Amino acid sequence: MQRRLLHALCVLLPCSPLLPPAYAQAAEAPAAATTPSSPAAPSSPAFPAHHSDQRISGELVSIDFIRRIGQFRATKTGNVVEFTLPPYGTAQYLNSEASLRDLPLGTFFLFFLNQDTQGGWTRLATMQDQYTMDASHSFTYRLDEVKLAENKLLTTKHSISKKQEDLGKKELLLSPATRYWRGADQIRPEDLKPGEELLYTLTGKTSSNPGVCTDIWAGVETHAQATKQMREKFDAFTKHRGLPGWVDKTEGSTVTVTFFSGDAKLYQTLYGDALAQGKGGNLCVANQDLRTWNPGVDKDGCSIISSEKIPPDGYGNSGIRATFKVSNMLEGFRKGRVVRFFGSGWPTKDQFYGESLMGYGFGRLQTPELDENPAKEYPDQFPFRTDFGNEHLPWYQIKPGIAPPPFAQHVVLGELTKVDAATRTGQFKTDRTGELMDFSLLPQNLGAVKYLNTDATLGDVPVGTRCRFHLFQDEQGKFTKASLVTDEFTRLATNAMTYRVESIQPTPNSSDPSSVTVNVSWQIPEVKNYNGDMERPPDIGRSLIRLNKDTKVWKGKLETPAALKDLAVGDALIINLTGDFANAPAVCTEVWVGTDLHKALAEAQKNKAKLAAGKNAIPAPNK
Repeated sequence: MQRRLLHALCVLLPCSPLLPPAYAQAAEAPAAATTPSSPAAPSSPAFPAHHSDQRISGELVSIDFIRRIGQFRATKTGNVVEFTLPPYGTAQYLNSEASLRDLPLGTFFLFFLNQDTQGGWTRLATMQDQYTMDASHSFTYRLDEVKLAENKLLTTKHSISKKQEDLGKKELLLSPATRYWRGADQIRPEDLKPGEELLYTLTGKTSSNPGVCTDIWAGVETHAQATKQMREKFDAFTKHRGLPGWVDKTEGSTVTVTFFSGDAKLYQTLYGDALAQGKGGNLCVANQDLRTWNPGVDKDGCSIISSEKIPPDGYGNSGIRATFKVSNMLEGFRKGRVVRFFGSGWPTKDQFYGESLMGYGFGRLQTPELDENPAKEYPDQFPFRTDFGNEHLPWYQIKPGIAPPPFAQHVVLGELTKVDAATRTGQFKTDRTGELMDFSLLPQNLGAVKYLNTDATLGDVPVGTRCRFHLFQDEQGKFTKASLVTDEFTRLATNAMTYRVESIQPTPNSSDPSSVTVNVSWQIPEVKNYNGDMERPPDIGRSLIRLNKDTKVWKGKLETPAALKDLAVGDALIINLTGDFANAPAVCTEVWVGTDLHKALAEAQKNKAKLAAGKNAIPAPNK
């Protein structure tokens, strides 16, 4: 227990380097020139002003629950846009603040983006689905006529509370997958009644396609119930993890905190009493992803000596600021750092394995990407620029014969277009932009290739494979020197991660009839809980992946290819991909199905590597 408490009191640097996420592709900037509004430095927290954002609509295609990053495909351009939720960032779904876990992939959202330190529009203040956009403005759609034979509903948009009777006609397009709800029950489309008030969510919306409804809720009572259920679910989610906020100041044994929320009025109703003067609870240190270490042990008892309502100016501002008298002034109680508060009587629990910054059961987290990222959390400890910060510093320069330090690399994702294994050189096409980049591997002891999670040469990696390139600058300042090249299979295997199939459907709006889209959840291995029992941690993310007639599928045996039709809900996948470009999404080149097959492939690769090493070995001299 002492060791765990020390973890909360001190700054710890894990020795294993984090595998960086895919790096953000800036969304289209406004036509007028703007000055980048950099995210607030940790020493001076500030909420971005309302309407300081750029709003881009698109479909959610990937979400990392733990690191609070994701991707959407922009409606107008078809480009994939990557985003990060800062600590105060929120998601709105069904007219309620919602956990990232509750956002269905493929759903059409409006994304409110602020600029990052590079001027890219990647920092997500909030996001709203179509249901929220309508309900928050008191709009509903009165059903005028049901035309199921034409897969459409004819409606009139209006606002009952504002007495706006006719705001225009609206056709709602349907598909066989559309679901219909009245109260808590799913109903048939034939059960819809003219005159009912409808709200809906969308998918498949593009610049040339209005999209189809994924779900339709019939009746104002149904709308209220759907929103209430989501709010109750998010309330339980939040209380389990503690109310997040950042430290405005510390003085003596007091810590002043402003809390985060996307709905200040509701926040006051739900948590105003718990945050009132005279109340107490526990305060825990968290990181910028709102992750805590071990709250059951490293919590700090506190009492609220003052609480005030403040103007909820800016995105994410709850409108409540409280000053706590703490028992111990922990290292993490610093201006600009994030904390979580557990109210009096609330169980002070660990976050789930994978979400928590401390693993239980095993000695450490088994997924390197989920380790705390020192370059992101503690940039001052690095004397060079990284992919996570220190933009004011130069990049690390390679020194002959010396391995570069962790986090010094600039990681770029792209599709391998050509290689010369003999000279250890090649070319790739960068994700999103399609720019062609030449590269050369660093000398043998510093430059490496991993393919199928095994040491390899560039010649082993098929052209057309999407890879991660760990790059350094050459003498001209271009990123052409590679210390590591890895495929997607290696990333998944290194992180002990598989993709579990949730659903399979034809790819919407695709001209390729063989193309299917698979909704997958990111799964990590079972771990021991405090009782010594093995349990499955919650999924850590979700994404949509595409397969087509050219995708090679392996299921059951490595020697016998399978077919797309052999994929089933519940299958555990490891994959490789092509590059991802505007209007040309990444497609799986190969899919390996089942943990037994994954183990067999790993063993086969090890044997292949041993055989190759033996052939290349220098014979011992005769005595």
